[in-house]
Amino acid sequence: MLKQGVLLGMLLASPLTSAEQSGIYLLGEFTYKGTPISKVVLLEDKRVKDLEQCRDFVRYQIRGTERGKNYYRHYIRAQSTGANIVPRYTCIKTRLKVSEWNDHDFYDKVYLFDLRKGLRFTQFEDTNSCWAGIRKDPDKHTKKLFCAKMSQSISSAQ
Repeated sequence: MLKQGVLLGMLLASPLTSAEQSGIYLLGEFTYKGTPISKVVLLEDKRVKDLEQCRDFVRYQIRGTERGKNYYRHYIRAQSTGANIVPRYTCIKTRLKVSEWNDHDFYDKVYLFDLRKGLRFTQFEDTNSCWAGIRKDPDKHTKKLFCAKMSQSISSAQ
């Protein structure tokens, strides 16, 4: 009986079970107003346990006036005159493996983000190839289908 309890405890604490868990991410899309150029970051905070907690953070602390819990710490740097950055935030839950964000890394990876039915992230060689991929899509002008540059890598969970 004790062996079974120890075995069950080891199984629950094993990396195999933690790899199967979904992560809650804050997808921040930052678009230069008046251009199709976007940058995206996927931020994870281990204190956020479900999508509703993430959505409350966006609703009350980013868009609202409430301040308190400081999840997903990031800052939007002031830009020189003439640049206007429009941020948009979405909470997502995924089993994909996302590398950590570092604001000093180059944004050299281009992804097509499809948030319409489920989540799909497709990597492209360059931005023009990505835009060509959505040009014929009837939903090409929605906020749930867009191309953006990232400094992070997205891969399937192993």
